[in-house]
Amino acid sequence: MAASSTAIGDKRQGAMDMTDRHGERLIPSRVVIETVFGCNARCPMCLIEHPTERDKGVMSMEKFEALIDRLVPYRDQITMFDLFGLGEPLLDRFLPERVALLKNRGFTGVAVSTNAHLLDLEWRRQLLAGGVDTILVSIDGATRAVHETARPRTNFDRVVSNVEAAIRERDAGNHKTRFVIRFIQQKHNAQEWEAYRAFWKTRINEKRNDLVLRYHMHDWSGQTGGDATRIENNDPLAAQPCHHLFEKLVILANGKVALCFEDLLEGKYGFGNAFDTDPIDLFNAKPLNKLRELHSAGKKSQHKLCGHCTVLATEAGRVQG
Repeated sequence: MAASSTAIGDKRQGAMDMTDRHGERLIPSRVVIETVFGCNARCPMCLIEHPTERDKGVMSMEKFEALIDRLVPYRDQITMFDLFGLGEPLLDRFLPERVALLKNRGFTGVAVSTNAHLLDLEWRRQLLAGGVDTILVSIDGATRAVHETARPRTNFDRVVSNVEAAIRERDAGNHKTRFVIRFIQQKHNAQEWEAYRAFWKTRINEKRNDLVLRYHMHDWSGQTGGDATRIENNDPLAAQPCHHLFEKLVILANGKVALCFEDLLEGKYGFGNAFDTDPIDLFNAKPLNKLRELHSAGKKSQHKLCGHCTVLATEAGRVQG
């Protein structure tokens, strides 16, 4: 499952001022490139096995590098760069090469999100030595039964062992990578949060900006159902413009520009393909700007995806352990 937009713990100033668009172009402060569409897990909360016209697969290095070259002029404004989307990044054999390319091009805030089942010694060595800034780890229980219910096809003991080893190796090698351990709260695992928090607080290193976070589950704008936190019509969040729309450029493995993380399955709203068109041009094109105007007018509920989105409520309910 993709991480929610603020899951890596960074605080943002609101980027919902439209003035940049009327003069200079609006530049995303966060770029997301989904380098692989596919996963080793089968989490019930995730969309990845839902019907889609998208083919599973990995973005080529050639296309990835072309995207990065187009983004280099804006690297000072892009403060976060996520190499994950709908899938497991460690299925991408080019991932270390991609991290190295970003670091060599001068990008900062490079992050990877993983379920850690595949985070073996070789992957740990490559990611830590490559200088990835953040590794976000999804673990959803303090016990095997609960975690493996949330994340089928992952092995709890293996995941915990991999993450503990990664933190030790980071510290021993004095690598700059930080770890964010994320718990997605659902009905079946809520009772384990306190034990989970206590366990991981003794493993992380807060002096290196490591975090333990809890989020309530979101439901991909009603695409999965479940026990997501709802936003009622009288809630101020119902009319609040969504910061993701103004801050974040999301590019899928097939090059499509998605509306946001809720649109990861298809990228179905016609915002163009970054393999064919400059991604910053697409970020400033009429379709996205019209939607930003709708949000700024307090009318985002008129858009099908935005009107059912629960992400802002999920973010508001974030707890740092």
